[in-house]
This record gives sequence, C-alpha cells and structure tokens, in this order.
Amino acid sequence: MKEHLARLRDPDPDVRRAAARDLGWMGEAAATPEVLGALVQCLREDAARVVRGVAAGALGRMEAAAARPEVLEALVQALGGDEDGWVRGAAAQALGWMGAAAATPEVVRALIQALRKDEDRDVRQDAAWALRNMGEAAATPEVIEALVQALRGDEVWGVRHAAARALGAMGEAAATQEVVGALIQRLREDEDKWVRHAAAQALGEMGKAAARPEVIEALVQALRDRDSDVRQKAAEALRQLLPAHPEALRDFLCTLTAPKALEEVFRDSPGAVPALRALLSDPDPEVRARAVWALGWMGEAAATPEVVRAILARRLDEDPNVRAAALEVLRKLPVSSETVSAVLRDFQGDEPEAAEATAWALERLG
Repeated sequence: MKEHLARLRDPDPDVRRAAARDLGWMGEAAATPEVLGALVQCLREDAARVVRGVAAGALGRMEAAAARPEVLEALVQALGGDEDGWVRGAAAQALGWMGAAAATPEVVRALIQALRKDEDRDVRQDAAWALRNMGEAAATPEVIEALVQALRGDEVWGVRHAAARALGAMGEAAATQEVVGALIQRLREDEDKWVRHAAAQALGEMGKAAARPEVIEALVQALRDRDSDVRQKAAEALRQLLPAHPEALRDFLCTLTAPKALEEVFRDSPGAVPALRALLSDPDPEVRARAVWALGWMGEAAATPEVVRAILARRLDEDPNVRAAALEVLRKLPVSSETVSAVLRDFQGDEPEAAEATAWALERLG
C-alpha cells in the first residue's frame, strides 16, 4: 500500500491515476486514514481531471468504509464545484456507492442541487442514481420533490429513467399521490420505452401503498404497450401488487379487457391463489369467471384439493360463462391421482357438487 501512496505523488498523471485506481480496487481493505487522506487530497488538488475523477471513484469503491466526514465533504465539494462534468459525475457516483452511510443532510442537499441544476446530463443522471442507492435513507420530502420534477420535466430520458428508479427504491416512503401520479403519467406517455419500463417497476416496488385502482388500471393498460419489455415489467409489477391485496386484485379483474393478461400476470404468481379462491364467490359473475381463468393459468400451484373443490362448485354457477370457465379449467389443471382421490373423499354423495366431482374424476382418471 505504501508503494501506491508514493505513486499518488508521482509527477506523471498517468502514474497517479493508476495508483488511485489500484487503491480503489482494494475496496474496504484500503480504507485507512492515510489512504483516504491521500485520495481526498488528489480529489481536491490534482491538476489532472483524470486523477481527480479516478480518486473519487476509488473512494466510492471503498463503499461505507470510506463514508467519513472528511471524505463526504470532499466529494460534496467536487460535486458542486469541480469545473469538469466527468469529475462531478464521479463524485456523485462515489456517494451513491456509499449508500445509506453517506445520506447526510449535506450530501443529500448537494445531490438535489446537482439533479436540479447541473448543466451536464450525466451528472444529473448520476445524482439520481446516487439517491436511488441511498434508498429510504434519502427519502425526504425535498428529495422526492426533486425526483418528481426530474421525472416530469427533464428532457434527457436517462435522467427521467434514473429518477423513476430512485423513487421505486424508496418504496412506500415515496408512494405519495403526487409521486404515483407522476409515475403513471410517465408509464402512459413517455416516448422512451426504458422510462416507461422504470415507471412500471417503481410502481411495483412501492408495494401496498401503490395498490390503488388508478395504478392497477395504468398497469393493465401497459400490458398492451408496444414494447415487450414494458409489457413484461407491467406484468411483474401486477404480480407484486396483487397477491397480498385482495381489493386491488378484484380491481384488476374488473378492469381487465384482454384475457391474455390473465396468463401474463398469474402464470408465475402462486401467492395469489388464496385471494383468487376467495373471489370465486364474488357477487359479480365476471369477476368469478376471471378468477377461475386466473387459477387455471397457475398450474400446479392451483392443483390442490381445496382449489379444485372451489372450482367444482362453480360448475353449478348461475352464470353460464362461469360454468364454462370452470369446465375448461378443471380439464386442464395438472392434478395428480392423489388430488382426485382427495377431492372425491370429501363428498358424501348428497352434495350438489358430488355428481360434478364424480364426472370430473372419471374424466381425469380415464
């Protein structure tokens, strides 16, 4: 390590740059007071932009171990005052790598300032990325306001994308009406697919606080997005929001216009089985029918005696569409012979569903 420290004072900037890089590669093991002090000095005083930028990056690679007051102060000064955009961006990234350990009021204010006012698009994007890495530790009203402004108004798609991802990383702490509204707007209207993609992901990451009818409606609409990546992310967001929130699940089934969405959302969502099973008794026949179809797309997760018995009861539903859905799903569920036997054992012979169960069992057992 002494050799690297000596090289930081070499007259050749390429040697100094390589020394800073090598110290950064050592990570937390190099985060001694002597090394941190030498890198801070390079960041503040070196005439070569490449050395200042690599010194900032080296401090960042040491992550939380380098998040000491003197280091944070130097990075904040570089972020707000270095004449070179690349160095300012490197300082923002370094703060981001330190995560929550760097989320002091001074650091957060500097990142907000960079996000709002830096003329370099990459610095604004790096500032949003750093706030994302700090997560809930940086989820102050001022940060959320700045991220929403960037999401709504920055002309650079990369900044809007980074702002959406940062809001998502802050989870329920950022799930205000204003934030959710801005994410829905970007999901519906942004011209860049990756911004729409990030908006869908952020809504999913906000969990229960974002499981609102307007969010479900927007994500359902995004299932028809012209880009397949956005459609996939919208389905993933719905899988995150729906299983634990029966009301949101019912809203989804009511909002649905394309049956294909049932497959996209529920194919990999076994956690929704209990809530869907409960919706088989919903007063709305359309909800009951869609709940049956959704269970059908879950495969083995829904092929249990309890679910099969509930679907068999829908074979006697007053609505013909529900009865037809139950018949089709019962034919395709991948049930085992043990499951068939378990279902039959539960009927005493005088229940209305007994005849349906017997006919179904004979068909499945061949």
